[in-house]
Amino acid sequence: MTNQTEIKQKIWTTLDKLRGHFPIGDSKLLELIAATKGTEKLDSILGDVKTIQLLTSRYDGFVPPLYIFNFINDLSKSVNPKSHLDPWLTPSSPCIFFDFGTTTAYCLNQTASEIIKTVFANAKTEIHLGDGSKQLDGVKTKFDFITSFPPFGMRKEPIEINGFKTSNDFASTLLIQSSMLLNDNGKAVFLMSPSFLIDKKNKEVINKLGLFVDAVFAIPNGAFLPQSNIASNLVVITKQQKEKTFIAEISSDEKANKAVLDNYKNHRAGKVIQLGALVDIKEFKSLQALVSENEMQELVKRIGYSPIHLTEFASAINAMKQDNKDEVEHISNSIYLPKVGNSPVVTNPSEMKIKPKNYFQIQLDETKANSIYVANYFNSAIGKKLREGLEVGAVILQISKSQLSNCILHLPDIKTQLELIEIDSKIDQFSFRLDELKRNLWKQPRSYNSISKELKSINQEEKLEHWIDTLPFPISSILWRYYATKENYKKVEHLFHFFEALSEFFSMIMLSALVQDKEFYKQECHKWIDTDERFKEWYFRATFGSWNILTSRLSKATREYLADKDKQELCKSIYGNPSVAFLTMLTCKGIVNILLSIADLRNKWKGHGGITSEEENKQRVTTLEQQLNELRKFIADGFEETRMLSPTTSSYEDGVFTFNAKKLVGARTPFNEISIQSLIPLDKKKLYLAHSSQNKPVELLPFIKFVEVSDAVYFYTSIESKNVRWVSYHFDKNPEINQPADNELFKAFEFLKGNDSKI
Repeated sequence: MTNQTEIKQKIWTTLDKLRGHFPIGDSKLLELIAATKGTEKLDSILGDVKTIQLLTSRYDGFVPPLYIFNFINDLSKSVNPKSHLDPWLTPSSPCIFFDFGTTTAYCLNQTASEIIKTVFANAKTEIHLGDGSKQLDGVKTKFDFITSFPPFGMRKEPIEINGFKTSNDFASTLLIQSSMLLNDNGKAVFLMSPSFLIDKKNKEVINKLGLFVDAVFAIPNGAFLPQSNIASNLVVITKQQKEKTFIAEISSDEKANKAVLDNYKNHRAGKVIQLGALVDIKEFKSLQALVSENEMQELVKRIGYSPIHLTEFASAINAMKQDNKDEVEHISNSIYLPKVGNSPVVTNPSEMKIKPKNYFQIQLDETKANSIYVANYFNSAIGKKLREGLEVGAVILQISKSQLSNCILHLPDIKTQLELIEIDSKIDQFSFRLDELKRNLWKQPRSYNSISKELKSINQEEKLEHWIDTLPFPISSILWRYYATKENYKKVEHLFHFFEALSEFFSMIMLSALVQDKEFYKQECHKWIDTDERFKEWYFRATFGSWNILTSRLSKATREYLADKDKQELCKSIYGNPSVAFLTMLTCKGIVNILLSIADLRNKWKGHGGITSEEENKQRVTTLEQQLNELRKFIADGFEETRMLSPTTSSYEDGVFTFNAKKLVGARTPFNEISIQSLIPLDKKKLYLAHSSQNKPVELLPFIKFVEVSDAVYFYTSIESKNVRWVSYHFDKNPEINQPADNELFKAFEFLKGNDSKI
């Protein structure tokens, strides 16, 4: 069978020949035709220039990915429809590609209608030109199956249906109007924006009209790239009332979709939320919010305190209106919580990072809560997750007063709060004293002996080795060699190896994440791929400098995506939904600056040549250790919630893989084996990053090789002749290996070629 790559190539070869004759648009509709109608149909279209023009230059519509069409077709089989309605027909409507029985359809656009009749002529389809929403009232027929991809964001004056007023969202009104024409056992499947589930008005009207939201199938962010980055859901409406609504996520993973469909048909929860959960639709906003809530429960277990509603210890919640923080009247024991964005919660207006009108002022009952404690709670990992869960909105996410009033925190009693604040204060005192000692050291260098004595008396428990044990093995193993070595010239060598490996490691992590979504990668890779001919195929002989350039560009691009409201959720998703600390670490400018400084030092000292004295080696160690200390501040707890895994054995049940895997964390071997659940299969020949509470590990590109027999890690360095040179910075017995280049590595190189590659 002709594969997808060959089909795409055939389409683009034909389209390239026609460039200049008429504007060439997107090829997704042609690809969809090939996948659903067969290659013969595609060949007949590609042989007709007029038809190609209709489908590319004259139709610039919205074409969802193939798996959405296949899923809708699978849903139809549970109804076995004889009659079908599409109130908003377009050339990418599901009924064009599958047989849902006799179809009645309404098409607003003359051009779209012409394309459908010319290319997809179907005697079982009756097409009416015009706005379906204005003509449905006159329809007396009942339908077994209704499908539609209505436009997102279109506004319309609310209408009354059987005495109940709809919202002003056109798609929502069309869904309700159409669903009223369902047979008793029929189903309506609409592709809807997130706002449909956020608007309580829609849910109320649906309920009052005797309809029921039977299921919501979330579609991942980025599914519609490059046409659109908007999130969406397939919403299933029936007349069969049930106590709970089924929710799940569908994707390009056919096995997972099959498990979702099976769980839906049996109206049961899956082993993980993405494979199915049963919810109260009145409270349900989105699958992501539900996943976040589940993650919250995991974080709550660590806290161990009882739940308490905010309103139980807040005497007032005031929406602020001031533009200037100097105008705010501060009330003691109050916190200021941002309505929008992720600025910190503060205890005084002077600390505000944005305008006061973007905050809530929350007055706390001093017998139940302390403002410093509650502010720190909201700024912690669990607090940030809580704030994310409170955000609503189709375009701009923000926290409403009603959402805030309903939020639940986990706080100790006031006495314990004050004790925790006291400990926090002591930590600050240590920090302040250390800063003072550092300043005094350079003000009064002769007093270094007394400063050294006091330094030893300050808490010394947090040693470097504890931090090393939190890092992924490929880099912690190198750092351990430095830590365990007494000779300064070797320390210099190990530290250089560590920084070089770290740059390649960070590049690998970011590339591995970004390639999870191939369309997004193709669209965005110009931001990090160098098109200068002088640096073409640099990766065949990769250097510290070239990895630094790539790391810097990938870090900057990721930072921009996280700041972009339209791409933020997609970015988090392709990175595997890691912790904030992990993403903060990867996008930190300070780390890139350190790597660039180390590269300069390496070149400078290498250029010096000759044998270095012990005194000079000692100075170099000191310089590199200063950079390591700075790096440690930036990495901090970035890897705390992240594990590097090497899978061993697995089992599969109810759509979920259970893997045993070696946890490649810390510098000590043998490694601990753990069990994890995953929605995707893991290859035991590959390495993965898995984030806590997440079930889609990120497959790492093969720039690092783990040799299980010796527990050694090798970094890719270059292609020499026909072999690949791999270097280990910690395994003395066999520090270098040369092996024939494998296909997986060359596939990874394709991602470094940019838009010209065969991604």
